Amino acid sequence: MDSSRLASLAPSPKLTPEIAQELAPWLALNTSACCVLEVGGFRPSGDPAASHFGLSPLMAADEAWPVDAAGQPMQFIAQLNLEQAPWKPEALQGLALLQFFVGEKFIESGCAPETWAIRLRHDTAGLIPREQPLFRDDAWIGKGFEARWLAPQQDHPCYDDGCMRLPEGMPEFPDDAHGLCSGRTKLGGYARSLQHEIAFLPAVEDEDSNWQPSPHEPEYLLQIDSEAKAGLNWVDGGIVYLGRNPATGQWSAHCQFY
Repeated sequence: MDSSRLASLAPSPKLTPEIAQELAPWLALNTSACCVLEVGGFRPSGDPAASHFGLSPLMAADEAWPVDAAGQPMQFIAQLNLEQAPWKPEALQGLALLQFFVGEKFIESGCAPETWAIRLRHDTAGLIPREQPLFRDDAWIGKGFEARWLAPQQDHPCYDDGCMRLPEGMPEFPDDAHGLCSGRTKLGGYARSLQHEIAFLPAVEDEDSNWQPSPHEPEYLLQIDSEAKAGLNWVDGGIVYLGRNPATGQWSAHCQFY
């Protein structure tokens, strides 16, 4: 997105005019668009294709429900209607729905690939709502809620984001920039780290014995926040990050929490 389009977006809610003036050189290098999802707090449409947490995902009548390595049904977490999003990353263009499921061992396994699943839909024709199979006593979702997209807004990186750039004459991450990265469920923008820089894959050691990001590290595309209204809590106010390798199309998940 070009700079003029970015400038027309609503600023981060925590970016006051005074801070914007102070951080102008940094913001010029560290601004991206994001689209935040609002969960509940409005009259639901009842549309089964709407974005939602913990209701019934749209699936084909004969489609197998995602299961983990033990053959147990995963729990449906969220359905994101990408057609209704007023903005989305280029990598998500052409998709109608993104659905996210997790298994019982999702967190303790370190988000191992066999403990979660993404279902992507290019259209919703012929799909019907499917009820959640029996999962476990301590479910991830407490109550289903419809959600809706808010207008696109500006987003900014955290201090430990590898994409963050410092303008000439600024030796370190500016204090006033803390908190400008949205921690809500969102498409695009920058990943809101809670512990350290986001890394979907383990680092690799180079020939000089220095640790470097994996050459196959995916591109961050969206994050799913702990959503109190739906009773969703990733351990302790955590966030799940989803990324995709642009070369292979392989998806990865990562979770951080307090």
